[in-house]
Amino acid sequence: MKKTFIISVLIIVANSFANAQEEKTDSIKINLNQNSINFSYGIASAHLSYEKLYKSKGNVFGGRNSTIVDFGLGAVGAWDGAVPYIISRYGILTGSGSRHFEAKAGILYLPTVAFLLPSASIGYRKQKPGSRFIFRTGIGLPDLLYLSWGYSF
Repeated sequence: MKKTFIISVLIIVANSFANAQEEKTDSIKINLNQNSINFSYGIASAHLSYEKLYKSKGNVFGGRNSTIVDFGLGAVGAWDGAVPYIISRYGILTGSGSRHFEAKAGILYLPTVAFLLPSASIGYRKQKPGSRFIFRTGIGLPDLLYLSWGYSF
């Protein structure tokens, strides 16, 4: 009985001195601006888009993730020239510090031929907390491989 009591006390005392790994402050919720204008240039297309960031309260994708919605105009390359398009996507943004992962899915409308296509992208986003400049790269449709630069406000 004495041994059990001493071991229990030692475990309790040892646990009171142990520090758990601290979680970094989530930079998405605190420091990233909610609006941005982005220019994306890919192998197959280029577009200019407006993006809105909705800081999550843990409802949709969890507390460390936020949702993003974008809308843009662009042109995709074709054999006989460029075909204009309108793009609209919904996705998630996650990460901390200046490094983020983003994934989006939506639709691509080609007004000249009245045709809808799926649109999607996954990629890396670099935006320092408090900074207004955004750099993105990834793969997606219609861009294929893309680079993107943006300004947030």
